[in-house]
Amino acid sequence: MSTEPRTVHVNVFVTKSLEIEEPSWCVGHRDDRAQYKADITHNGPEISARIDTRRGPTDFLTAWISQAPYSVLTPEPLPVLAIEVGGDILNCEDTADVRAFANLVRAHLDVLEQLAVELERIRGGGE
Repeated sequence: MSTEPRTVHVNVFVTKSLEIEEPSWCVGHRDDRAQYKADITHNGPEISARIDTRRGPTDFLTAWISQAPYSVLTPEPLPVLAIEVGGDILNCEDTADVRAFANLVRAHLDVLEQLAVELERIRGGGE
């Protein structure tokens, strides 16, 4: 067995502060730490629909403006409208996507109204 000192090369993250521009609509960051520059995301205020039920208030269709300015996933990382639907995030990349989503929700609301009428019929006309 050798008594010579051994060396090994170990890759480590070097952390340092990075000053970046922040858009006026950004409400801050949940965490001031990002592992990579591409992880930096600006988020606007969250807006939710809220319904009060017997079990308490429930927020749904939470939406906010979001931008990952250093993302490598898109050639031009513009702000998007992020919408939380069923625990997943839908990123609407342009206004046509937002309008298509809004039209889909409106159509679904019509179906819900029809289901309410059917429920009243099944229950005998009352609640």
